[in-house]
Amino acid sequence: MVHTQTLVKTPWVQPRNTQVEKRVAIFDVYGTLINLETRPLLRKLARYFGIRISPEALRQSMTLEFANDRAALAGFLETILGRDATPEEIAHTEGLLSAHLAQAEVIRGVEPLLAFLHRRGLKLAVLSNVAQIFKKPFYDLGLDRYFDVIHWSSDTGHRKPMPEAYMGVCQALDVTPQECMFFGDDAKNDYDGPLNLHMRPIHIGTAPRAESVNHISELLWTSMSAEPLLRSGQTVETDRGTFTVDKIDQLNDKDLGMYNVVARVYGHSDTGAPQVWYAKRFLDPSSVHVELTAHELMALLGVTVPRAFLTDTSEPILFTSPAEGELWRDGDCDASIAEEVGAHAAAAYIISNADWRPRNTFLRKDSGTLTCIDLEHCLFDRILTLSRDEMNVNDPKAIDALGIQTPLFTRSRVLSSGAVRRARRCFLKNEDRSSAEIQRFLKGWERTFELAAEKKQVIADIIRKRMDAGQLIVGTRSHRRAFAGIDLHDLLERIDLGKPVMFDDENWSEVK
Repeated sequence: MVHTQTLVKTPWVQPRNTQVEKRVAIFDVYGTLINLETRPLLRKLARYFGIRISPEALRQSMTLEFANDRAALAGFLETILGRDATPEEIAHTEGLLSAHLAQAEVIRGVEPLLAFLHRRGLKLAVLSNVAQIFKKPFYDLGLDRYFDVIHWSSDTGHRKPMPEAYMGVCQALDVTPQECMFFGDDAKNDYDGPLNLHMRPIHIGTAPRAESVNHISELLWTSMSAEPLLRSGQTVETDRGTFTVDKIDQLNDKDLGMYNVVARVYGHSDTGAPQVWYAKRFLDPSSVHVELTAHELMALLGVTVPRAFLTDTSEPILFTSPAEGELWRDGDCDASIAEEVGAHAAAAYIISNADWRPRNTFLRKDSGTLTCIDLEHCLFDRILTLSRDEMNVNDPKAIDALGIQTPLFTRSRVLSSGAVRRARRCFLKNEDRSSAEIQRFLKGWERTFELAAEKKQVIADIIRKRMDAGQLIVGTRSHRRAFAGIDLHDLLERIDLGKPVMFDDENWSEVK
């Protein structure tokens, strides 16, 4: 939803407390979200009209509002020329302006950042000093869809660094300045001005400011308290020593922002050996512990998963080693790797990995090794209908207090027979249980269950430790809740009783 609000000057009180949870992210536009250098256009206009365009005239143009784009262009020319422009001059300038605005492009990293912050529940706002004629690219590029409030100086009549400009955004969102972060490339307008109001600014650029990043994409790895979560030169402790970050290679914008933020990280060990890791920042920070736990459990169950560890930051980042091989493709399965497929199928069933699919599975054909990635949707089987207004769904004790009434609150189970059948058929097209391929698949299935029975107590201890620390929050967004005692009971019961599941007839033919 987009709001444009014209404000009158109002007195403001400078806040004192800056240690407030940040609920709003405010952005400058040009040089921050969009690449478009205005000076080339101004030089062309200066040559065409044979004038020197004064900075004061440009500043004045930023606070003038007109009925439409044509009137805005005429008004802009009147401001810089000191007279009315002729129709021919307006037409010529219109051509120059159109060609200039067509060069605007969204800066890499902007859209995943905006999507990520929006999905995390922050309110997003724009506050920009621009003449009305320069607003068009922002809408043409589709950036307006991310923002709750959009304030242009030409609409409100207030330019940064006037306090009224910043306070107008706060009033529109009904927040205090202490609840806002500010991001922009102008040190005076986008850092000093917000800082004077006790906002939390981060400068984008090289100006000497206390908190800054070189490029906006770095904000994907910056906490809302301005703590760097991942930076070049950073040293992190891995499961096998020290790793120093040399380069962060962000995945393509189209692959980011919808859920999590992922980058390929290059660096070196404490011995100087080159290493590559993948770093993941989760949309829901609590998911990091679910995925780490799933990695540990899968390794205990004897199937191949990437190595994994967490950074020691206020918001932990998950590091995983690259999976070997290539993404699974139709036709990859045959008798030579069917046993590994069966082993992975059993592990996915035990830890309730509802996202076990070819898109998350890598195959190294020369060794027949399968590697499963993206394990954040594990440990969630029982979908409970709970009222968040009546109980704390993130407290496992509150869920366990349901006791014998738990089945009444259980809407459905993720691990249905249909789900098991569909997952298997993603990998195995063969339905002949007497074939060598299926027999090897079942052998792998049994192998994992036998190992799970041996490791049952270790598995339970790992999960209980995370439960006691309040770290296991599972499920989709609409059914997200704590992993409780009933869930641990279900998992251990699957270890004890789940092996026959794959031998049931209903898992090999559609139920009529």
